[in-house]
Amino acid sequence: MLSYGITDIQSKPSLIKSMDIGEIVDKRAHTTLGYFISAKYESYIRPLIDKIDREKKLEKLKRLQAHQDLEFAEVGVDDGL
Repeated sequence: MLSYGITDIQSKPSLIKSMDIGEIVDKRAHTTLGYFISAKYESYIRPLIDKIDREKKLEKLKRLQAHQDLEFAEVGVDDGL
């Protein structure tokens, strides 16, 4: 995978048209800003991204539910139950 600097993309926007898959980096801060995926590959990658998003949301929901269960248990103990 090729890495593209944000300043390179800003100075030459037509670079995006030639990109298939690439990593967008900020060379000054030495950080990765994200990844660029061409629309022609979206049909292959979109189901995977959606699956990962669903799994993350389910994990957050389970963590929240466990936290709420603990809060209700504590309230029950405080009430003398």
